[in-house]
Amino acid sequence: MNNRLSNFNPLEDPSFNAESCYSDRLPLEEKITQTILYLSKIDEVPNIEKLLNGLKLQKSNILSLYDILSSEIKNKLLDQLEELFELKLKSSKLERSMDQLLYVVRTNNLLPNNLTQEHLPKSKEYRQFLALYSENMTFQQEILKIKSSVSLLLDSQRLLDRNFAVQMAQIDYQIISLARMLSNLNEAKREEVDSLYSSKFDKVEGLIKDITDREAKFNKLRLTMKLNPENFIYDGFKKDILNDLNSIEK
Repeated sequence: MNNRLSNFNPLEDPSFNAESCYSDRLPLEEKITQTILYLSKIDEVPNIEKLLNGLKLQKSNILSLYDILSSEIKNKLLDQLEELFELKLKSSKLERSMDQLLYVVRTNNLLPNNLTQEHLPKSKEYRQFLALYSENMTFQQEILKIKSSVSLLLDSQRLLDRNFAVQMAQIDYQIISLARMLSNLNEAKREEVDSLYSSKFDKVEGLIKDITDREAKFNKLRLTMKLNPENFIYDGFKKDILNDLNSIEK
């Protein structure tokens, strides 16, 4: 097999059967066919299309998750707010009742500046005040818990927003770049063959020149040997003359 085969790594490109293009055991026509077939397979456009479509699908899926999670956060937040305002309303009513009771207690009892356990009022209104105060403290603890939960929900949405803002910008940039690349590649397929490539891959002109040069040398040799193409001797000398041409070239 030709030494040029050492330049190819079948593990890197399993679709390229180098032997089918270089083996001396195969006819030239078959090697040409195999080479052109391999050339036609060199196309990354389908892979780019697959990559672009996959990226768009992932974007759609992740945006759906964003909407679902944001909706869940919102629903929980609204529920928490409703519960919070209900507790605040109850607490406000209790505080109003407590103020009324405390007014009665202060009116009916002369309270010293330095209030001690011994001087605490023993009235029914004061006991009611203490009961309402205890109940209101329970409400206040629940209110604090709900406020903490609301704050956590806001932080969760803020975390989602911040990460999506950064990542979606990158994803959209990748989608735009791939789409632009794909558009350029598809446009290139429709364009005429560039003159640069026409001249770069134009070995047939060299073959035509070889034929012309050989014909000129052949005619020169024929004239030198004073051979007449119509003479029967000409046919007998054809093979020898071709061999002489190779010698002249060297």
